[in-house]
Amino acid sequence: MIKNKIISASIAALMAVSPVLPLSSQAHTVQAADNSVRKTVMHNSIAYDKDGNSTGQKYYTYGSISVEPTPVTINGNQYYKISGKNQYVRVTNIDGVRRRVTHNAYIYRTSTQKTPYGMTASSKKWKLYKGEIVTTYGGYYTFKNGKHYFKVGGPRKQYVRTANLGPVIGTNTSTSSNNSSNTPTNNTQSVGKYETTVTVITPYTYLFTEVPGKIQVQRTNKRVKKGDKFVVDRLEQGTRAGTGQDGDDDNELAIYHIKGTDYWIYNNDVQAAKQLSVQSYNKTDKSLITMDQPVEVYNADGTSQNIRIKKNDSAWRVDSLSYIWVAKENKAELFYRLHLNGEYRSVYRLTNNGDYVSDRVPIKNAYIKASEVKVDPNGLKLTPSNTAAEAEAAAKK
Repeated sequence: MIKNKIISASIAALMAVSPVLPLSSQAHTVQAADNSVRKTVMHNSIAYDKDGNSTGQKYYTYGSISVEPTPVTINGNQYYKISGKNQYVRVTNIDGVRRRVTHNAYIYRTSTQKTPYGMTASSKKWKLYKGEIVTTYGGYYTFKNGKHYFKVGGPRKQYVRTANLGPVIGTNTSTSSNNSSNTPTNNTQSVGKYETTVTVITPYTYLFTEVPGKIQVQRTNKRVKKGDKFVVDRLEQGTRAGTGQDGDDDNELAIYHIKGTDYWIYNNDVQAAKQLSVQSYNKTDKSLITMDQPVEVYNADGTSQNIRIKKNDSAWRVDSLSYIWVAKENKAELFYRLHLNGEYRSVYRLTNNGDYVSDRVPIKNAYIKASEVKVDPNGLKLTPSNTAAEAEAAAKK
């Protein structure tokens, strides 16, 4: 059976990879008497109404708020309702999300100084290593050096370069007052447009999790029972499912990702309420885009670098996806950040007389509008690190 090819011989190897979860949602939650919970705000948060419109109220970092324990979904994002008020705050600014470290990374307190402290009061850890998992809070910060950083702890200043972290792989947010979203439980989540519910049809089925740094899964020691139900948000064949580079070892074998967790379950162990489109991840463990038209290059503050990348069929690696406020257009746009650090590329450069000329220049801290490029479906899918409203608020503060 194909599944046997990728089952790890030792569960101990999995358990040896200890996630770094500084200041997790559990550490910042205290149960209140009225079923609300006290939460610590880990990133400045705008309060929204039930329709997703800003109320003008702000809650600041390390302040404490009372919220209803079960998050709600507004316009596709999760929010906590503030107890007794028609106000909602993003759960990512409180509980954070988990990302995998893609490159060894120092923890900084400023753009030029590494932190002298550990991740927690009892820890002296000031460096993260490739393959580890870390919790980040809210959208990124742009430091004076123009680079982007995620907050990874507090109240001491602790930040990690966004370029050294991968996309979101899970949350720390409970879907009910008793259950952690990182541990699969019977279906209590809302089902999105491109998601479905699966029911386990085989007795005592094992769950799988990703091998750090690879598009591959290995069996865990966690099992689920026949009849258990889960919301799933992806169905894949190819490398991750263990069906080979072409996905043709077994055309029926695929693997579902359980929403809001680090776990996967094979399609031959479940019955789905509806069919999801099958995605294939065979070619790359990177996020790639292509350009079928000349595209403008922007800075992190939404201003133009006065260069355009030429139309080409080459794949360009990108390492982040975020909203940036473009003052000239008076709106927030979704941008990819090119994975380049001064490498020379052939471009069109704007001259002093207003003409574009062909040139070869170094490209650094370069952002491309997502609407102007095509995404390679076989690459890793990036998740926006902030919202349009957060980008606008950051630009106008």
